[in-house]
Amino acid sequence: MTEGGLPPQSHSDDLTLLETALDAVLATDLGAASVTDLLDRACRLQRVSAQLDAARAGVLAVADTASEAPGVLRELGFRNASQVVAATTGAPAREVHATARTGQWLREFPVFTQAAAHGVFTLRHLRELKSLDTPNRRDALLASQDELVAAARDHDFVEFTNRLTVWLINHTTSDEVTEQVKKTSCSITTNTDGSIEGRFHLDPLSATAVGKALGDEMQRLFRQQSEGDGKADTINRRRGQALVGLIVGGAEAPGSATTTPLVNLVIGQKILENFLERFLDPDTPVVDMDRDDPDYRCERIDGTPIHPDLAFVATAVAEFERIVLDEKSRVINMSVKSRGFPDWMKRALLITARGRCRTRGCDAPYHWLQVDHIQPHSKGGETSLANGQILCDPDNKWKRDLVA
Repeated sequence: MTEGGLPPQSHSDDLTLLETALDAVLATDLGAASVTDLLDRACRLQRVSAQLDAARAGVLAVADTASEAPGVLRELGFRNASQVVAATTGAPAREVHATARTGQWLREFPVFTQAAAHGVFTLRHLRELKSLDTPNRRDALLASQDELVAAARDHDFVEFTNRLTVWLINHTTSDEVTEQVKKTSCSITTNTDGSIEGRFHLDPLSATAVGKALGDEMQRLFRQQSEGDGKADTINRRRGQALVGLIVGGAEAPGSATTTPLVNLVIGQKILENFLERFLDPDTPVVDMDRDDPDYRCERIDGTPIHPDLAFVATAVAEFERIVLDEKSRVINMSVKSRGFPDWMKRALLITARGRCRTRGCDAPYHWLQVDHIQPHSKGGETSLANGQILCDPDNKWKRDLVA
């Protein structure tokens, strides 16, 4: 018996076959494989890994809820199945327990369960879905299973979470948004040694402004440190330094004690029309957002969906800019003769790219993004919307190295 774990037992035939197959996979000589074969192998193993996670979650859920479980677990000296697995395998107990809870939740959603069994969902996907499940949204979530499975199957993880956000917004009432704004707060405690610790809660729009300012300042610090001694601080340390820099800089700004970061919002025509109709007639139903229709977009410039009620709070102090998109969400082309892309053109390209690096599979943060000439300016490429694209700093440097 493994110390603190289960006594040795005969393995079931299916797991014996699986273990034998995995042994064969691990024993495969990869040295002779082509890069294409290796990449295909990696993708297939990722899907198998997701299937195994779903199987593990299901087994833990059944083990914890079986009628004889309390007696068996008590006899072994454990409170739940997760503790047995953690003690036997050395896996982190919290992680195993979180997987068990996900498995228990998943049993209520048959379509999600089937998709997980086919490797469509990773555990991260399932936990994002689970976060949507509240008593007042349970029926809607059950009815939307096919739609959300398609979102995971047809899109990368970032776009999947954005579609979850749209779903959540479409099932959030104006009262809930108002309550969210009311929760905006900040508490600070001064320690004996003079240091301070704090907690804060920001609504999504305020979080956008703070997040953009912090991200820009962190990126500036990173470049400054990298160009110095080549050693950059940890992300959390840079975040703390950036926060201090922004607060001090805001306090020193003439006529103001704070900075006001620019928040760019993209509001589709139909969303705007619906808001005006609701303003004139409060009984007008709220129109649903649609991730695939430009007229029904309401999001930050980085593509993150925002509830329309939050967006229109900002319109009281906003400056408006009209950008026309075609049916494929492409901005109508206008070109200039400058080498650098002007701010308005960068904003238009960011809207088209939904604030993401155009390299497939890249999830670089928003503050890493740059505008790049598709056809290099040095080779005659013009500074235009048609010749512009959004790339993150590393991918842009990689492209420049290839061209050079």
